[in-house]
Amino acid sequence: MATEAAEKAARSEAETGKNLRAPELYLNRELTWLEFNKRVLHEAEDTRTPLLERVKFLAIVGGNLDEFFMKRIGGLKQQLGAGIHERTVDGRTPQEQILDSIILVREIQSRATAIFLDLKQQLQAHNIAISDYAELLEEEQAGVRDYYLGNIFPLVTPLAMDPAHPFPHISNLSLNLLVTLRTLGESAPIMARVKVPTGNAVPRFIRVGSSNRFVLLEDVMAN
Repeated sequence: MATEAAEKAARSEAETGKNLRAPELYLNRELTWLEFNKRVLHEAEDTRTPLLERVKFLAIVGGNLDEFFMKRIGGLKQQLGAGIHERTVDGRTPQEQILDSIILVREIQSRATAIFLDLKQQLQAHNIAISDYAELLEEEQAGVRDYYLGNIFPLVTPLAMDPAHPFPHISNLSLNLLVTLRTLGESAPIMARVKVPTGNAVPRFIRVGSSNRFVLLEDVMAN
């Protein structure tokens, strides 16, 4: 099959007088996937798109980037680990693909951050706000804490890290806090990883009272 393809390419080259193996004639699989996400990001940026639809498009980009690192970057790292340094048809090694991908991802994330801040302001104009826990009034903080302690805190389990407990496995798509624990009567602190229990009917955004203001669950846990 490979020989047949090579022979076909050779015949085409002879007929056209062009080098069909030239890297500049081909697009990279990983980079074109990121370029697609830039187009999705444009939908979140487009003021003609309804506001909540723009929020959804921004969330789609975030989810796509998570998948990109789990599958695409993960696959390229496996190639590096296996000692594979062959170039793709577009002329890039696995390492070069990773580096070029990171450049594009940083560009996407920079734009996404700016769009997120803009969307937050526009949501506030419609009385929908994402607030920091520290910005809440004392009674609002108390209400949020009561909800957290009664509904979410029982699901939280710190995993200690010490010579007897190595660094715990960090699962995909999880949010985690690194905290310091102290045992009564002992001066030496212990580091622990706390997984934010999102999913399974646990909301990441906690409503403040009956308003349309919300705080992030990890922000509540950190305070």
